[in-house]
Formats: sequence, structure tokens, C-alpha cells
Amino acid sequence: MPHLCTIGSKKFEDETRSRGFSVLSSKWLSLVVISPENPLCSIYFRSANGVRAEKIKQLCSKHRYIIHPLSKFRKWYDVCILFIYIMMLVVKPIDSSIGRGQSMNNLFTYYREFSLALDVVSWANIVLTFCMGYTDAKHKKIEMRPSKITRNYIFSPYFIGDVFSSIPRYLIYYLRGGPENELFRARSIGCLNIFCVLKFFRIFTVLGLISKISYSFHIKSGTAVFLASSISAFLYILHLSSCLILTVPRLVRYNFGSETKEWLRQHFGEDYKKLYIKAAFKSSACLLGIRYDLEKNEYVEDYLVAITTYIVGKFLIAITWIVLALAILNSRSMEIEYQGIINQLNEYMRQKQLPLKLRQRIMQFYAFKYQRSYFKEDLINSLLSDKLRKDINLHVCRSLIENVSLFAELPPNQVRDVVAMLIPEIFLPSDVIIQSRTNGDSMYFLSSGTVAVYTHSGKEICHLQDGAYFGEISLVLKDQARTATIIAIEVTQVYRLKKKDFEKTLVKNRSVYQSLIHRAEQRLKENLQMEESYKMALFEKTYTRTSEPVTSTRRSTLHQPGSTLKVFQDI
Repeated sequence: MPHLCTIGSKKFEDETRSRGFSVLSSKWLSLVVISPENPLCSIYFRSANGVRAEKIKQLCSKHRYIIHPLSKFRKWYDVCILFIYIMMLVVKPIDSSIGRGQSMNNLFTYYREFSLALDVVSWANIVLTFCMGYTDAKHKKIEMRPSKITRNYIFSPYFIGDVFSSIPRYLIYYLRGGPENELFRARSIGCLNIFCVLKFFRIFTVLGLISKISYSFHIKSGTAVFLASSISAFLYILHLSSCLILTVPRLVRYNFGSETKEWLRQHFGEDYKKLYIKAAFKSSACLLGIRYDLEKNEYVEDYLVAITTYIVGKFLIAITWIVLALAILNSRSMEIEYQGIINQLNEYMRQKQLPLKLRQRIMQFYAFKYQRSYFKEDLINSLLSDKLRKDINLHVCRSLIENVSLFAELPPNQVRDVVAMLIPEIFLPSDVIIQSRTNGDSMYFLSSGTVAVYTHSGKEICHLQDGAYFGEISLVLKDQARTATIIAIEVTQVYRLKKKDFEKTLVKNRSVYQSLIHRAEQRLKENLQMEESYKMALFEKTYTRTSEPVTSTRRSTLHQPGSTLKVFQDI
């Protein structure tokens, strides 16, 4: 995420004062204008100048009271309103399911005061919504015009539910009037109960706020966010269905049934906590698909609510499994794509009728290169800038840079240039990396693995491991062919530096080049001495221990690395 430069608080106050704002208003504006510290700024603005231009635009606007959606105030306001919406989603269905004849004290002592306080906060939120800008994630646009904000909120699915569900329903009980107003009060409460259910749509707002807050506070665990959202959605639907189980039979019996008020009070007027617990058990059984005895339902509306709850529960379970499956597939997409490539490779080898050993070597190469996760490395590198590619190469080759003594003699800028020109190569066991008596066009840096060094006659000189380099003799010494054969003992990764790139980088550094020449001459001398002493030993073994002449077949075998010793053992 790009770092966006911020305007310091003192500088910001100076700028706002220069535009005619007081100290208090400048403090307020520092809270409501766009904050570059908000991580969401990188989504809507590509540079620090864009953020600064948006800030100046808001300061110069005649609608400075509009709160920016990426401001400090909005960041903490979203946290507060998240908990308020959660409480409203719990309380409003309870308000709808409580009958007039039931005692509120059975729920808890100050329930009416708590519900009234939530209604006041809800009205304050409605007013603030008209004063807050909003973001259009689809078009990556920020809207700060009051007319657009008003139109966007009024025509949203939340406005009607927010307004009518925020009317304090308990105040209607205290409206003055005789028995003739009883019907009016009952109908009014019934309408408010219906609108309270519209608060259900705010569950989508809650889920959106959870995702937004997790991004704003740098919560990178997508699994934790998904788990929190899923648990919140399920608990709310369980709570809502429990309240519906209590509400629907009472409303149907009261408005369309023939039962008297005394009968309703007798069946629906008991302790609300007991009724809610029974409804919660019934709702959870339907949602989770647990066996439920439908014969316990007394009315048609009970069957309808139970069936609806069962269908919703199955729908939620299906969505949960689908989302989990997609999350698992997404997290293991690279492994799945790798397996697809391996299947194609197996089919290719089958059609080409490759021998078993060659198939095993090819599979070993793929397993080492991709580590069971396939990705299009060439495509990724082609989209990166030269600077990023060099930084990636430095990071990938960091252990190589630390182990190779040659790089310690180079300045950082030359190390960066050399690393950028290295070509990674992988060799399997018994692969010949360098063949003696051939013209050299590259030198190699050993990143991981072990290689064996042989003279031309087949004498093993030594083993080289991580951090070693070889092949420089034919590059620094004029008209000098390869003096040794290098064979991989295990799966080995090397980085190859071509001769032309060698001349562009290492040759320019005089001290390093002289050091390479000195090291190459020393190695050449050691290899020649080893070669001569080995030939002499072979000659003595051949003509002193046996009188059998060396055939042409055996003479040609002497020049194969690793086989000479076996030949003379046979002799």
C-alpha cells in the first residue's frame, strides 16, 4: 500500500486559518476532512497530491459541514454506529414481538428507557447521515454534494425503516383519549411493529461495516472477518425468527381470530423471557434442520413460520458451505493449478512414451522448481518495473550475496547490476554443468546444492557447495578452454552470468577483476598439477601392475569423468 504524505496538524491549522477559519472550526475541520492516514485513501486516490487536492476542495467548498467518508471522524463513527446497529437489530424485533398486556419489567427493569435512548440515538444518526458523504466503490468515486447525499439516502432501502422504527412506540400508550382511541393506538402500534421489521435490512450495513472496519484497522485475516460476519448473520436471523414465532400467531389471532383479549393474555401474556427461550429453541431446530415435531403447532400460522424458518436455515447453510468451499479453493488455487500442470505433464510423457527414469527426472525438476505451487513467473515479471524486478532479485538472491565472497568486494550498486543479469538454472543429479575442454561463455554462482569438480581425465578434485562460484577461468584468461568438468551431485540451483554481462559489470571493477584473474590462475595451476599427477599415477598403474596392453576402448574410457578409476580396477 503506497504511503501518502500527510499535512501536519500545525500546518493544517495554519492553512485553515489563512482561509478565514477560527481555531475551533479548524479543529473540527481536521476531524471531518479527508485523512491521508485512512488506508481506504489508496483505493480512491493514486497519489498524495490527489489527497491534498481533495482536502483543499473540501475546505474551499460552501458545504464544509459535510463529513468526508475517509475522515478521522467517520473512521471512529463507523465503529460506534456498528455497535448501535447491532443493539437496534436486537431491540427492534423484541419491540415488535412484545404485546401491550405483557409486563416490560419481566424483560429487565429499564428496558423502556433503554429502547427510548436507542430511538434518540437513531434519530441523531438519521440527521448525521444527511451530513455525511458516501463512497461509490463501483466507480471509485466520493460524493460530497448535499443533494446527491439526500437523494441517495431517501431512495435507499434503509430510510423508511430507519424513520418509522425510530418512533418511540411506548409513548403511544400514553396518548390521551378515551376508549374510542384504543383502536387507533392498537393500529398505530401494529404499523410500527411492521416497520420495525424493516430494520432487518440493516444487517447488510452491519456486515459491510465489519469488512470496512477490518480494512481500516489493518486486520488482514480474511478468515477472521468471514467468521465474524457469518456468526453475526446467523445469530441475528435466529433472533429475528424467534421474535417472528412470538409475533405472528399473536397478530393473526388478535386481528383475524375470534379469541378474546383475555384468551390472548392467558396464552401470550406470560413471562417474556420464558416465551423467548421456547421460541429460540424452536427457531434453532428449524434453522439447523433438527427434527422438530410439527404436531405441537396449534395454528396454520405456526406451520407457515416453521416452514419459512426451515427454508431460510437451509439457504443459510448452503451459502455457508459455498463460501467456505470458495475460500478453501481460493486459498489452495496455486496447488490445484500445479496439480493440473502435473496431470498435463503426465499425459505428455505418456504420449511421447518417455522411459521411466526420464519421467522421474522431469517430475523431480518440476517438484523442485515450483514447490507444489504453480504460478506464471514470466507474466508476473513482465508486469513489474525494472526497479521492482531488481529489488525482487536482490531479495531472492540475498543468501547468495551473503555467501559469495566475490559480492562482498563490490559496492551495492554493482551488486544490484550483477544480480539483475543472473539467469537461474536447475540441474538434477548427474547433470553436467560444465564440460572440460569446451569454450566457456558463462560463469556460475552456486545457490543451493552440491557439485563435484573433476579433471579432464576423471580425477575428482573437490566438492563445491552453497556460495561457491566456478567457470571464471575461461572468461578472465585469454584463449583458455574449460579446465574441469562440473557435475551436480544433488538437485542444484545455480545462477549463470553470461560473458557479455560479465564484461559489463565485473570487468569494470579493477580490483575485483584482478582478484578474479589471480584466483583463476591459481585454480588453473592446481588443476593442471592435479591432472598431470593423476595421469602419471594412471600410467604407473597400467604398465607396472599388468602386462596387458590398454585397448582402444579402454583408452577412450579414460577420458570419461568418474569412469577411469573403475577401468583400472578392472585391469
